[in-house]
Amino acid sequence: MTVAGLMAAALCASAQPPMGMGQMPPMGQMPEGMEMPKILTPEEKTAEMAQKYNLTDEQQVALLELNKKYDGKLELRMEQQGEQRDFRKMTDAEREQFMNEMMSRMNEMQEKQAEIEKNQKAYENDLSSILDKKQLRKYRTDQRRAEAERQQAMQRGFGGGGMMPPGGGFPGGGFPGGGFGGPGGF
Repeated sequence: MTVAGLMAAALCASAQPPMGMGQMPPMGQMPEGMEMPKILTPEEKTAEMAQKYNLTDEQQVALLELNKKYDGKLELRMEQQGEQRDFRKMTDAEREQFMNEMMSRMNEMQEKQAEIEKNQKAYENDLSSILDKKQLRKYRTDQRRAEAERQQAMQRGFGGGGMMPPGGGFPGGGFPGGGFGGPGGF
């Protein structure tokens, strides 16, 4: 089901159906209230965490090294999509080639996501040797809160008008009114 949801999302991103259900915003434009998260440099991330968690100088030095070690390994960076094409105007052979390309991209994304999740666990494990228990508890609380906010933003930004599924989109989300993975799906 996850692959089907990812394929549907990728299809929506690459093809141009009529406005409304399934339409992704043009590249670089996000729905109101949604922003692509800024990816911080290791130095920026360290400074932000030092202030937020009241880190000692020694903790800051260790954290900076940790943030450098994991720079670029903790988030999925969106790649520029190719030319957008109308799926409805493709020949059967073009559709088949397109779907094969989408399956390949989805497999790559799943592999990248698995690697990111592994890196995030390792990062937090290493972080637990730098932060004290109180700081680590606050960090984990902040991470859970940020994830909940991302999920709510996805639902607000992609719900209602229905550009993407509620429930965080993918993986595991379903289209409004059923769709892939949901009750009464198509």
